[in-house]
Amino acid sequence: MKNVMLAAVLLLSLHCRIAEEGSDDTRFIVLGPSLVEIMFVTGLGDRIVAVDRYSEWPPIVQELPSAGGYVDPSLERISSLSPTSIHVNGNSPVLHELAEVLGIPCYSYRFDTLEDVFAALDSLDARYGADAKEYKDELEMRLDSLRYLIGNTFPVSCMIVVYHERGSSSMTIAGRNTFYADLLSAMNCEIAAPDVGAWPMISAEGVLEMAPDHIICLYPGRTDTTAVIVSENDFWVDLGFEVSRVHCLFEPYIMIPGGRLVEIAERICSCIL
Repeated sequence: MKNVMLAAVLLLSLHCRIAEEGSDDTRFIVLGPSLVEIMFVTGLGDRIVAVDRYSEWPPIVQELPSAGGYVDPSLERISSLSPTSIHVNGNSPVLHELAEVLGIPCYSYRFDTLEDVFAALDSLDARYGADAKEYKDELEMRLDSLRYLIGNTFPVSCMIVVYHERGSSSMTIAGRNTFYADLLSAMNCEIAAPDVGAWPMISAEGVLEMAPDHIICLYPGRTDTTAVIVSENDFWVDLGFEVSRVHCLFEPYIMIPGGRLVEIAERICSCIL
């Protein structure tokens, strides 16, 4: 069935003229909110002809056609848009196979760490002349200023809770090999997490053993903010933490290491100060 689908896609693409990569007629299919944001902030947004269904920023993205998701990309839609390249966050065998059928490149990127973000910027700069240096310089300058605000005496430890079900005594947190750890390190802070695992699950007892200075709970896009704050405060106060050490962040971009990394760092810093 998959071979039949790809064959149909190839027939759809025969009428399309594929431009050379690097020319002014490049047409990108981009899947992954982090990648979409990075392309827009580095001046490549006008080359994007379709994005994944999860990308929402900048607002103009919502006017672009949807190419589906990571697991279920729309092969027919992608082919009909005559792309010159496909760009995806992570590895997608079906998209790489489709790109091979269409005779275009498919590039994969990672956004787990800050180094991954910089590598993606460098790749886009090398291929298309993206404004990668300007973005990196702005980020590094702002992180330096946040480091100055926090101070350099003793590193502040922060635990970043990325998932905590109400009433549960266990939670998923950001580990040491994540962009959160990198942002905190750049601000002279340290992440409170076990030594292994990028997104480890930890018990309340494990949190008490690490004794972080601050606990930052992420609820991107949640609108019942008062109920969430009350619930988290009650949970952590019962464990012996002061309310002033518990924070909840609701910004929709707070878990997307893309074009708004400065804003993420600033929101984390606001919890610490």
